[in-house]
Amino acid sequence: MSALLWAPALLPLGMTVVNVLAWRRPRLGKRLPGRVSALVPARDEATTIDGCVAALLQTDVDELIVLDDASTDDTAARVAAWASRDARVRLLRGSGPPAGWLGKAAACEGLRHAATGDWLLFVDADVRVVPDVLRRLGPVAADVVTAVPRQEAVGPVERLVMPLLHLTYTSWLLLPAVRGSRNPAVLAANGQLVLARADALERLGGFGAVRADVVDDMALVRVARRSGLRVDFLDGTDLASCRMYTSGRAVIDGFSKNLYPGIGATPLALAVVLALYTTTLLLPWLAAPWLPMAWVGVGANLLQRLVLAARFRHSALDSVAHPVGVVLFLLIALRSAWWTWTGSASWRGRPVAA
Repeated sequence: MSALLWAPALLPLGMTVVNVLAWRRPRLGKRLPGRVSALVPARDEATTIDGCVAALLQTDVDELIVLDDASTDDTAARVAAWASRDARVRLLRGSGPPAGWLGKAAACEGLRHAATGDWLLFVDADVRVVPDVLRRLGPVAADVVTAVPRQEAVGPVERLVMPLLHLTYTSWLLLPAVRGSRNPAVLAANGQLVLARADALERLGGFGAVRADVVDDMALVRVARRSGLRVDFLDGTDLASCRMYTSGRAVIDGFSKNLYPGIGATPLALAVVLALYTTTLLLPWLAAPWLPMAWVGVGANLLQRLVLAARFRHSALDSVAHPVGVVLFLLIALRSAWWTWTGSASWRGRPVAA
């Protein structure tokens, strides 16, 4: 019976090792064929938009369109300044989502209609692509591709929580199977960096198919898979970097907005996640003071974190705070469920409800 306090920790470790070895990491090849449009939805991104645009202009994209989604800061003015210097840059001015739509889906739909490319590269405003991103994406033969950029973490809450993004991706799903499977349940996605064939998105009806989904990236690949399109999910460490949140409050609010909807928005799914993370990633640490064998589980957790740190360029020192990060993650999951149940979720001054 005592084995239940440490043996489960070996399972996510084993899955992570397999994924680290097998998860596709794009290599240099031929550039994406045809015309490529880089598309950036932006709302109140004055602190990040310059870096995003500058990075994209170092690539050989054919056009770069930024949709300013009714920002209250000078995001639009910054993009207009870039447009005056580089003919590839265009600024679209949005007025907010129409009824029945959430903001990002509406912005991406507007960008899709404005684009002229054969390939559409959607990039969040806090993402910095590498100059050869189109050559790294060239060998990717899929209709809809999402990738996880290298995640930058600076503040203490960022450093506790952000590494759990990769831990979550690698612990519970055989990631290389996403590419070959036709099963809508075998999916993972990350909306920070999305590449899609323009004609494939047209077949889906564009982002209208996911207009009211809070976790629009997962909804998009799920619809694509059900429509018979080819979907892939990449390790984007060599494609781009991203500092998703710049404060502890933003980390907590951001994941509170997405976490419960992302696991299916059901009490059963929440119970499974709480039980899974507690038994595999927290219980060994709680049992170690009085059960020597529990240190095997602690060691498995630490080894898993060190493997992830080496592959995804996390701080190895942050691994020792693993149980604190897991507890914070579980509290955020409960907060996310509460936000959803009460309809109190909001982001950038807008309610998270269509």
